[in-house]
Amino acid sequence: MGLKMKDGRIVAAMALVGLLAAGCSTTGDSGGADSSSTVGSQQLSAAEIQTILAGKSWRFQGPNNTGTTLYAEDGSSLVEVDGKGTTKGKWMTKDGQLCESFDPAPPWLPGGVPMSCYPFSRGAAPGSYQAGKAVFTVAS
Repeated sequence: MGLKMKDGRIVAAMALVGLLAAGCSTTGDSGGADSSSTVGSQQLSAAEIQTILAGKSWRFQGPNNTGTTLYAEDGSSLVEVDGKGTTKGKWMTKDGQLCESFDPAPPWLPGGVPMSCYPFSRGAAPGSYQAGKAVFTVAS
């Protein structure tokens, strides 16, 4: 039974990853570690990522969800997933990575998501960024 609960938590985590960090791939390749030159050559430092995100709201687009995340300067976040609801979270940066966790938000995110880190880089379009495969643009 512990495995089923863990599997449920993993499914919930992957759902949020899908909306925030395993999102929109510019190519429809069959997943995996698609290390195109975009991620490798444009990796940012922790301080750069902090400066980019802190105090701003960002639109995210993934294959299954879109929404907006406010990254507060104190490391807290507020996420609104279009058509699903909102949740709070925490965020931090490491060199080349954005790390996030999310509070439970039943029914769409019943178990929350533990702190997970994803590669963060400049996106293909001007003013865009990528966390994993999700595309981020400044919310207007």
